[in-house]
Amino acid sequence: MRPSKFASLQGISLRSAYQPASDEEALFCYENHRCLACNAIASASSLPDASVLQIERIFFKALPKSCDCGFTNEIFLILNNLLRPTDPKIPKANEAIAQAAEKDLLLDAFLEEQLVASTVAIHQGKLDAAIEINRDLNARFPDFFLPFYNLGVIYTKQQRYSESLEAYEAALRLNPEHSESLVNKALVQMHLSQLQEAGATYEQWRSMNSEGTAVLATAEGMFGKVTVFDTPEIRALCINEQMQGAFDKQPAANEYEPHCRPGPGPLSSLYYTAGFLLVGCHMPRASGLVIGLGCGSGLIMGLACFPEMRLTVVEIDPTVIRLCLTFFPLVQHYINAGRLQIIESDGAAFLQSNEQRFDFINFDVYTGEGEFPTKLRTVEFIKRIKASASLLFINIIGSLSEPYLHRVLATFDAAGQPIHTLYHCLPLEGNETNPMNWLAFTQALTVPDDFIPFADLTGEQIETVRHNFSSVRQNGISPARVRTYIEQIGLHVEPYRD
Repeated sequence: MRPSKFASLQGISLRSAYQPASDEEALFCYENHRCLACNAIASASSLPDASVLQIERIFFKALPKSCDCGFTNEIFLILNNLLRPTDPKIPKANEAIAQAAEKDLLLDAFLEEQLVASTVAIHQGKLDAAIEINRDLNARFPDFFLPFYNLGVIYTKQQRYSESLEAYEAALRLNPEHSESLVNKALVQMHLSQLQEAGATYEQWRSMNSEGTAVLATAEGMFGKVTVFDTPEIRALCINEQMQGAFDKQPAANEYEPHCRPGPGPLSSLYYTAGFLLVGCHMPRASGLVIGLGCGSGLIMGLACFPEMRLTVVEIDPTVIRLCLTFFPLVQHYINAGRLQIIESDGAAFLQSNEQRFDFINFDVYTGEGEFPTKLRTVEFIKRIKASASLLFINIIGSLSEPYLHRVLATFDAAGQPIHTLYHCLPLEGNETNPMNWLAFTQALTVPDDFIPFADLTGEQIETVRHNFSSVRQNGISPARVRTYIEQIGLHVEPYRD
């Protein structure tokens, strides 16, 4: 058996842990522990907070200690001798270790030391040496999962993603609930463009870590940081911390569509998504073009409620597309069903060259800021796309007291496509300075009085969706009503032009 260079060092494992008899001695051990990576002694004035752990009758803490070289040491302190004065029934530290070892509750000493050696080698960039250590451990301890996990980490660093995936899967066969292996496996699957598989792995991880809010993914997009976060109630996609869409978690996707993988379902409590229900009522068999994907919450609402609707989405940011397909399974489901197509392209360029006729075009293009990209809001651009659809549906985020909302309306007027109706999400009076969603349509919409969104569903979430839809229907106003505020506050408004 290969000797370990760490065999004589105290504190690196439970078998070799420090056994202080006083608080002062515990601090002394921690202060003077040498870094395993560089042999330096980093200063420390106190012990870090850590929970007391227990194996059999061993009471201990595993304390992190960061070194200036960047390596974080894990230092084991057995607390039995500290606790005995207040509880004589607790065995001495050396006796507790012996009892646990007799019951085979402690890792093999060589295994522990080699796992530490692997960690140090990875930190030092000696990846080939770390691979050799973990392969040797796999041969000696084939039923232990950590060496496989370590290989997954190393192969990822080397961009050997297929081998990394195999290693994580081997670790999970031995320990199906190892959280780090699950989340790392999902990241590797995304590197391999196995987006549906990555989404399923993330769902498995989230089911084991379901409390609180979790950031499932963060990636740099074309317009800033794209983040997918998950709470027990919703899953949302943000650009630069501005929400671009969200789905309710209940009902789940596989409950609503049995052939879909698990994940958030079709419901979204966001006000904007009700606009797709309005369009669906007016054109239930529509072929629509959507400029801007987000997480797909509005378009999924429309596809779910109107089974003959078909949509084409143009999205410029490949990061948004990748995260959407990974974490929002109904998007992929409707692609597979032939009712949804996603095209990676600049929206303006696509529309300039488009020769296909659509029933409606939806503009919901934001770059993590509160305005459309400049090239999508000009008189010249709107004139060019008039022939592509009979109905334009625009989500405008603005306030009555700022010129942006009014300039967009003026631009559509100047382009010969005036807005017919605006639906607002807050009472007009008293909300002049509050930015809000304005759902703008270039035609009057016909909405049947007996239409009930998701008539076959029950629960708190669907009641919120129905309340939003009812509010939208009641809040329709003419652009003339909005323009009255221009006069009241003295705004000078000009259309946007190239």
